[in-house]
Amino acid sequence: MSNWDYIDEVDILPKLPPNFDELRESKKWQERKEALEVLLKLLTDNERLSTKVSYAELIGNLQTILAKDANINCQALAAKCIGKFASGLRSKFAGFATPLLPVIFEKMKEKKPTLREPLVECSNEVGRTMPSLEASLEDIVAALAKPNPQIKQQTVLFVGRQLDLLAPAKQPKALIKAIVPIMGKLTGDADSDVREAATTALGAVSRLIGEKNVKSLLGDVGADDAKMKKVAEAAEKSAQIFAEEQAKNAPPAPPAATTSTSSPAPKSAGKSPAAAAAASQEPVEADPWDFLDAFDVCEKLPDGFDTNIESKKWQERKEALEGLLALMTANPKLEPKANYGGLVEKLQKILAKDANINVAALAANCLTGLANGLRVKFSQFAISVAPTIFDKFKEKKPTLRDPLVLCIDAVLATTNLENLAEIIVEALAKPNPSIKTQTDLFLQRSFMKLNSQTMPKKSLKTFIPLLIKHSGDSDSEVRDACYAAMGAMMRAIGEKPALSLLADIATDNIKMGKIKEYHQKALEEAGPAEIAAMVQSIHKSDAPVATSTPKPKSAPARKVVEEPEEENLEEEPEDEPLKLPAGGPRKEEKKKVSPRENAENEPPAPPPKQELLLAENNEKAQRISDERKLKLVKWNFQTPTDEHIAQLQQLLSQQAKVSLMSQLFHKDFKQHLSALDSLLKLADIAPNVILSNSDLLLKWCTLRFFETNPAALIKVLEFSRVIVTLIQDTDTQMTQEEVASFVPYLLLKTGEPKENMRLAVRNIIDILSNIVGPLKLTPMLIDGLKSKNARQRTECLLVIESYINSAGIIPLKSLNIEKTVAVFVGDKDMNVRNAAINVLVACYRFEGEQMWKLAGRMADKDRSLVEERIKRSGAKPGSGVPSGETSRPGGGPKIVVPQQGTVVRPRSRTRDRGAENDYNSTFTRNDDEEVQQQQHVPRSTSRYALREDDISGAFSKLANNSILQPIASAPTSRWGNSQQNHQPMKRTNSSSSISSIDTSDQIQRSINNISSSLSDVAQDALYQVTYVLNQPEQRHLVDRQADLVFRACAAQFDIMHEEFRADRDISGKMEACTQMLFILLGGVDQDSSLEPLVATIETIRSIMISVLRCIIGIGSTEIGYAMARNLNRLIMRLIYRVELSNLLCGWVSAMTESFRKYNDVTTLVSKLASKWCDELEKRRTQLRASDVVENFNQFYICTLVEQKLSIDNEYVLMMDNTLERVIIQQGEYVMDAARRLPTPHMHLTSLINKVLQQMREQGIQPILPGTLEDTSALNEDETIIIRNEATVLVDNIIRDTSNAQKYVEQLKKIIESDQKLKIEYLEYTKKHVLGEMVRELVESYRPNYGSRLSTAGMAPLNVLKTISLMGECEEAPQQRQPPPQQMNFETPSRREPAAAAQTIRRPKRTTMSREQLASIKQQLDRVKQQ
Repeated sequence: MSNWDYIDEVDILPKLPPNFDELRESKKWQERKEALEVLLKLLTDNERLSTKVSYAELIGNLQTILAKDANINCQALAAKCIGKFASGLRSKFAGFATPLLPVIFEKMKEKKPTLREPLVECSNEVGRTMPSLEASLEDIVAALAKPNPQIKQQTVLFVGRQLDLLAPAKQPKALIKAIVPIMGKLTGDADSDVREAATTALGAVSRLIGEKNVKSLLGDVGADDAKMKKVAEAAEKSAQIFAEEQAKNAPPAPPAATTSTSSPAPKSAGKSPAAAAAASQEPVEADPWDFLDAFDVCEKLPDGFDTNIESKKWQERKEALEGLLALMTANPKLEPKANYGGLVEKLQKILAKDANINVAALAANCLTGLANGLRVKFSQFAISVAPTIFDKFKEKKPTLRDPLVLCIDAVLATTNLENLAEIIVEALAKPNPSIKTQTDLFLQRSFMKLNSQTMPKKSLKTFIPLLIKHSGDSDSEVRDACYAAMGAMMRAIGEKPALSLLADIATDNIKMGKIKEYHQKALEEAGPAEIAAMVQSIHKSDAPVATSTPKPKSAPARKVVEEPEEENLEEEPEDEPLKLPAGGPRKEEKKKVSPRENAENEPPAPPPKQELLLAENNEKAQRISDERKLKLVKWNFQTPTDEHIAQLQQLLSQQAKVSLMSQLFHKDFKQHLSALDSLLKLADIAPNVILSNSDLLLKWCTLRFFETNPAALIKVLEFSRVIVTLIQDTDTQMTQEEVASFVPYLLLKTGEPKENMRLAVRNIIDILSNIVGPLKLTPMLIDGLKSKNARQRTECLLVIESYINSAGIIPLKSLNIEKTVAVFVGDKDMNVRNAAINVLVACYRFEGEQMWKLAGRMADKDRSLVEERIKRSGAKPGSGVPSGETSRPGGGPKIVVPQQGTVVRPRSRTRDRGAENDYNSTFTRNDDEEVQQQQHVPRSTSRYALREDDISGAFSKLANNSILQPIASAPTSRWGNSQQNHQPMKRTNSSSSISSIDTSDQIQRSINNISSSLSDVAQDALYQVTYVLNQPEQRHLVDRQADLVFRACAAQFDIMHEEFRADRDISGKMEACTQMLFILLGGVDQDSSLEPLVATIETIRSIMISVLRCIIGIGSTEIGYAMARNLNRLIMRLIYRVELSNLLCGWVSAMTESFRKYNDVTTLVSKLASKWCDELEKRRTQLRASDVVENFNQFYICTLVEQKLSIDNEYVLMMDNTLERVIIQQGEYVMDAARRLPTPHMHLTSLINKVLQQMREQGIQPILPGTLEDTSALNEDETIIIRNEATVLVDNIIRDTSNAQKYVEQLKKIIESDQKLKIEYLEYTKKHVLGEMVRELVESYRPNYGSRLSTAGMAPLNVLKTISLMGECEEAPQQRQPPPQQMNFETPSRREPAAAAQTIRRPKRTTMSREQLASIKQQLDRVKQQ
């Protein structure tokens, strides 16, 4: 073993002789040789060189000597010195290796051993310092292409020697893929040494990737058996070299321990370390897919593919798909950077809806080819494709069924079982037996590839109940398939954990026999090696569980059946021990004892298990989904209807016993009290049952809220509190549907006159606030303000105030609370007035004077009341600090996100739990590092709470065996102005959560999680980023990563778009995403003080396209209308906040992409043009002409060349107008940028030339930043505007009816000759109050028939005066030239020069009376009639 690691580093530079450089540069080779010999001796004597010194200059000089010195001895010494530097610096030398290798390869042409041998040794040492040879791939390929045989031979040998040292796992795939075909050619070289060297190097490659892959890369050479035999021999030698190198670097083996003579000696005991290493090395076959060339199938689709797949003839559809399948079969590896979204969508549509089974089978095969060709890159499509595949399993014919089986297996290979869990559960619940059979078999195949470590535990627990249900199916194929799946599951996780999951059928000998039969088949299929690995994984997962669980001091006095471990499976409720099968192994019977002795020695038997009144089920999600899809009547009414009650009875009857149902829906309130008592007891003994039916039970509670008996109401409120407490304690998600069906009716009880009832409602609202957060509850509280009950309005306002005090106003910004609450300052009830004033004061603390603007117009009296309260309370603008956020000196903020926990038994309300609390006290450390108990801490830890306090907890005894006292659980109200302490929250086990965000790296991980396809991970990440944005001192950490945020959000919008199409709930994610982006973009108000956000062109294009696709996709539905409105506001804010150059380029790029891929969003994208132009007028910032011109050029190429649109197309004209704005601002810079384009489009250059020429003719200078005129000094009368000729003539017709004939004739001519002017004329007349009459005048004009418009008596003086109020009439607008520095330039039409643009001075607007307007209409009517 080398002792290099234990040698001290040495700096050799001070040890060099003073005249070293003089000797090195001498013209005498002997002196140069002397200097190099001195350096070589220093390097030889000091094996390890200092890494703190720069040797760059010295190594560079050696490289020059090696390349250019005329003396071979000096060259050889330089090579030796370079080799010593490489071995002395090792990895620190890697930076010099890449430029040195080409020089070494070039000098290999020297045949003399004097130089060749030092070069070989030098190349070996230099190669060892490189992390990968792929860095010098181009240099190696160039050297192999040299005609000199010595260079080719030595280069090939160098590559072979370096590959001999590598393990198969570190194979340089790109290098191998590039050089193996070249080496194959060199095996046929005229020089025998080159042939032999190529064979040797191929042997090293074969050891790394396997003979099969080498043959595929060699092509025809691989079919030469003689050459491949030599390669195989070289591979064996390479394996021996690798083994010897491993043995050389391996630590010395420990001395052999003495063993019993009966122990057989191991077979390899007499072997040398090298031989043992060689024997242990197993041949490794690399994946051939890695060495294939990527193929972009989208660019090579058969001619007419898009047309043929939509043909009505199934033969044409079949032919198109066969062509696509042939392409993918010939090219198994697909280009991952291409866009396959459209192709996958088309294939999925064919698979789902095509009536011909052959066409559908081909579509399935094509999807399989895409999945196999893209691998992990296909995972983005897996969730959308899988439901279609499972649904098509209803087809029994093998023609379609077999391709579907291959397809779903290929899709799973691109993702994991956990991502498809929800889809699989839906398929398992289908009534069709074929779907159930194939889904079960799919699970069986999937389980065969997993073990106890890789099995997704949570997903498995959702599959098992449905598989057990299938075991009782009437179809024998379904039963056999589910047995096969459960047998494979037992093989994967082990028999004991499997039995605990199969407890419901563990006593059924027939079913368990079948499962064990398939279990045995699975073990036989897996083979002994895999079984051994599986057993090791089970033991590995069992080990920590056995040692980490402390035994309690005392056990309950009941018989406990030992429960087998579940290797990381979630904990089961402790009241449900594992049921062993009846036919399972039993302990040997002991000797018989008398009944009396048995009674004395054995503990009392447990009482018989009581049958529960409610059934535990997994149907809540399906019920909520049905209500979301309107399959069930929405729980929304003023008073309960018979339809709502009947629906609830039907759903509850499926889960509840008849006795409970008769009590729940009895007319006597005493029966209700009895039912509530039973349910409260059930919550103690079986909380799972209450949770699985919580949606139905809360709806039943809302029915009771409409009754008046106080005893029943108090009991109902108590039961409601128990339900929501269970939801909070178990971190169960509460959907928007559950909240919306309960909270509005709960708020009705806040208007009760009895204080104890209102207090009970407050406690429930507090708990719900922790579960779902203020943002979801506040809209319902605002609706509650519409009540006529003053107490209810007061209580709702108090809750809103508490939300603002605890969470701040920013999370509630989008709800316009200020304007809503301001109305109630003038309420007739004093309590309501006070509560509303307090809300506005709380807003003032956070918003300052901005609060008045948001509150809108208020009566002077109301405003004075608020101002007085602000003055008395001492509230200062910006002084508001959310009470839920406390500063800590040790670092950044803590972000707490929801934890996915298991159902645990709640604290009983009837028995003492003091003994259990001994291990459940929470403590923290104070500033003196002393452990102190936290007493009287209310539980108000929302899963979405944003904290800065440290999270700590302990569940074991202290070192001195002292036991902490249990925490007092007295509730503390959050209502009104009361402040509360917050209990530290527990850490989350969510994969997306982070304990703190202190560095930009951690923030970046959160931002990356925004694009996750897992809803909970993405939503948690959005909340985390939102929190940081709300911290002024940390906001910049997110602002400077705006580009990454936009990209992640664009990806998430695409995911939400697909999920919405699949009828999944996206309201939570959409709300969190839009809220975060609004805060990032500066809120709903335009704030010019904020710095523009920087985002790349590609990112802006992506976010625009994704948001607009969402608007179109979800805005047409009732559910998504509100979301679409928020997205519309969001895209407007994006324009206000992003840097203008990239914004323009991104918008133009979005227009281009919309024409190529997303035609449905083209119209919406085009509407952003005017917004950008408005921003350009406001900001007047410099634009990057090169980027702008390049993107405009791409647009013109796409529309005019690829799409073959006319230059008069409305979108092309709109783009022309936008480009003109840029030219007017930038001037000649735009033309310079166009000249630098490799292939500028002719339309682009001609338009730039035309506009620049017109600017020169009219003396218009470019409007550049810093040279803008001071427009504030101009009066309104002097402001110059530009209008086209058509609008000027329309105004002249109205203002000067005496010359109407002339103006109508001119207008008729120009609109017939110019289509663009005609469009602008029609738009202008549509908006003008007299436009319709002008159009009729123009249409009635017939010059060919000599018609004339008489104007006698049509313009009395008083009418002309009235008309003149609209502005001056211009007879010859072409003769007026505006001042050059005050003109906003705009080309009126494509065919007319810019000089024809008409200009008028903007008149002062005067409002016309109805009588004046009627008089003008009368005059125009006369013109028309005559």
